[in-house]
Amino acid sequence: MIPLRLTIAGFLSYHKQVELDFRAFGLACISGANGAGKSSLLDAITWALFGQARKRDEALINSHPQVKAAEVSFTFQYETNIYRIQRALPRGKSNQLELHIMQEGSAQDLDGARWKPLTERSLRETQARLEGILRLDYDTFINASFFL
Repeated sequence: MIPLRLTIAGFLSYHKQVELDFRAFGLACISGANGAGKSSLLDAITWALFGQARKRDEALINSHPQVKAAEVSFTFQYETNIYRIQRALPRGKSNQLELHIMQEGSAQDLDGARWKPLTERSLRETQARLEGILRLDYDTFINASFFL
């Protein structure tokens, strides 16, 4: 999996929308003071992919009074396809998940691309489809990707 773009809003330490374009660099080092949001970036990726992070449920929503939901969009390349996952947790409501694949012949510009929905009828079915595409689950991902 090659990360392309991560957009976060209202998620853990990020109350305003922040976008990280992974295409802008080949190698990165995440550094900063405690509480700056370093771990939140990794949590955002795992939450987008698997609906799991170090915190659960509404604890993921930033505590700023104007924040109404935690939202993460993660775009990545896997094998020859480009996928976009959009996960949201509105305050007082249930988790929402959308899965898309970039249509063939679409502009390679992520903003101008045409996306085909792969979202199933339920969150559980969509999650199963995503894990089928990736051929791994949360535990395998974090144990292969992070130094715990």
